[in-house]
Amino acid sequence: MVMDFLAPSEPDVKKATRAPWKILIVDDDPDVHEVTKIAVAGCMFENRAFELLHALSAQEAREVLEKQQDIAVALVDVVMESDTAGLSLVSWIRSELKNNFTRLILRTGQPGYAPQTDVIMKFDIDGYTEKAELSRTKLITAIITALRGYKLVMSLETNRKKLQLLNEHFAAIVEKNALSEFASAVLQHLNDLVGQPVDCLLCGLEALPDYGVADKSSIRVLAATGSFEDKVDLPVDVISDDVIRGCVSKCIETQVSCSTPSGMALPLVTRNGMAGALYLSMSEEQLEELVGSEVVKLFVSNVALGYEKTGLLEHIRNLAYVDRVTGLSTFSGFIETFQRNAANNTPLLVVHSDIQRFRVIVDGIGDEKAGAVLKRTGHRLSQTFPDALTIARKEKDEFLILLKGGDANKIQDVVARVEEAFQEPITLDDNQITLRMRLGFASEDTDSQNAEQLVRFASIALNDVRQKGLTNHAVFHPLMQEAAFERLRLASLLTSASNQTEFSLHYQPIMLAKDESIASFEALMRFRTPSGNFLNTARMIEAAEASGLITEIGAWMFKNAFAEFSQMSGLDESVRLNVNLSPRQVQTNRIYKDIEDAVNAAELPMDRLVFEVTEGLFLSNDQVTLALLTWLRNKGAKVVIDDFGTGYSSFSYLRKLPVDGIKIDRSFIMNMDQDGDALAVVKSIIAVAQALDLSITAEGVETVAQRQIMQELHCDYLQGYLYSKPLNADDLRSFVTMAVEPGVKFG
Repeated sequence: MVMDFLAPSEPDVKKATRAPWKILIVDDDPDVHEVTKIAVAGCMFENRAFELLHALSAQEAREVLEKQQDIAVALVDVVMESDTAGLSLVSWIRSELKNNFTRLILRTGQPGYAPQTDVIMKFDIDGYTEKAELSRTKLITAIITALRGYKLVMSLETNRKKLQLLNEHFAAIVEKNALSEFASAVLQHLNDLVGQPVDCLLCGLEALPDYGVADKSSIRVLAATGSFEDKVDLPVDVISDDVIRGCVSKCIETQVSCSTPSGMALPLVTRNGMAGALYLSMSEEQLEELVGSEVVKLFVSNVALGYEKTGLLEHIRNLAYVDRVTGLSTFSGFIETFQRNAANNTPLLVVHSDIQRFRVIVDGIGDEKAGAVLKRTGHRLSQTFPDALTIARKEKDEFLILLKGGDANKIQDVVARVEEAFQEPITLDDNQITLRMRLGFASEDTDSQNAEQLVRFASIALNDVRQKGLTNHAVFHPLMQEAAFERLRLASLLTSASNQTEFSLHYQPIMLAKDESIASFEALMRFRTPSGNFLNTARMIEAAEASGLITEIGAWMFKNAFAEFSQMSGLDESVRLNVNLSPRQVQTNRIYKDIEDAVNAAELPMDRLVFEVTEGLFLSNDQVTLALLTWLRNKGAKVVIDDFGTGYSSFSYLRKLPVDGIKIDRSFIMNMDQDGDALAVVKSIIAVAQALDLSITAEGVETVAQRQIMQELHCDYLQGYLYSKPLNADDLRSFVTMAVEPGVKFG
């Protein structure tokens, strides 16, 4: 028997390059172990040598099998310490050890103890031979056949585990809703699947492309591992390694796998244009051996499916949370960030900002370039506030900034930073556009309950800036909310007066100071409520500004005031009509046509009109305002600054404005005969105005003493209850008749 084992010639011995196959010899005859060792010496299968393990009994075999989990083949003697020891061991291996992978070859020197066919089938036995018949060639053939079976079984088991792992990974991967998280998870799971660290790149788009067509220049490295980690976020086109860059680009373009000497790229084929590729620094053969081609295909298919789904979710999220014009957050994203930080008890400050005169900018440069202005504005805000928790575009030209803190110092710091950031104009083609930002502030100190409420408070503060026009920022105060409610109520009343039958005009005389003759009449809007009460004019105008009705109301006033004035009899040709212009009226192009239409309809010369504007209009050196006032003066009309002394009041700036006169605010006139400081202010204003050759009108003259002081100071015009309250057209005619009588005295 031993001689039969040694009969054939020795096979060629090759150098093994991989871990050996473990083969367990189970036999109670030591000679069998020795002969088997001699027989297989130098043999290899697929460049793997044979490593023999030995057990002289079934019990020893159990101990070896429990310790060694990777035994490929076991040669088991049927009869050892008992007649059924071998078969009992086989049963234990399959049933109790749960080892269904080790291939089993039964050997016996006693033919009468051969196993039954059903036993061979039940315990998955690969072969049975009698020792007397087992030559060296047959032994090696049986072992190699069993090794092939072991390799197949292990391949199936490996694939089963890989597929199970793949399913688990896929479930974890598809839970990722952000592409960056998805991409990182893919590479982590790929390393787990391969079973060793691999340098990888996952390249693709950051969001679903428009119209399903991918812009190749937009494809970036979404995630990377190993030596590629510094490539994250880089465009594929700038990857320094020419071979890798070319391979990835070709793979994405052709949607076919591409190989390099050091790696391979696998395409992520999707249905929605989400072009992408997975690059591994591993050859196709290595990947096949470690994972298996079918598993690789399934993995890449799953990744492509997840990439497509995540890209769609990212696209949907971008629609909801990323503003497409500026790239900033949307209002929804702003609210989400606010709520997340509020949950951490972080003190928060909301800044609501807009661009002054943006409608005029749009009219001047068009919608497309206006979009570029918004984008540049968002970029400047992002650069100015790197500490912002988020910056969002709310709508149109309105922006929201969320910051930590909210005390007075923080607010002043924000104002200063914005002013500095927008000192330089924005250049578009040959146009230089200087932006003026208005700011409304609200902090959690204002009893806000949630994000929307705090934003509303900041919006109320911003609207206060718009209404008053005296500064570029305001901090929310509860009184502002009350004023906002009142404006809403008044705006509702204004809107209900759709046929404008409840609008009316009153006129207050303005007298020449030197002889108390009629110089002009100021037209004042009046609005009667359904209950018959008159609203305060200032509040009415404020409500009209807030509701956007001021343009319509202004056009109505021009038409009716000019018509009534032109029909008044008994007036000298030098008598003029004063009309007020609101800030919002001035910002519209329509005002030119409204004035010209009203003048032409009334056949009233422009040189008989005086237009009154407030100081706030000149705060930002607004070219739109300056252009309108210059146009009015060129047409022959006069322009005066109303309520002078309560706003900007810069004497040095006054000389540069296209105005003909000033009206000193009534608050100074009313107290000047009792308040030395007020009188000093009045004297200063008159002195400067006279030096600049500007006409001077004193508002609120109610007493003889006030009239006397203004006459002594050589004031040009007087207006106030000393002469008359505002009158309707019929009463005004009576006043004119009385005022032109010789020797008439007032007061």
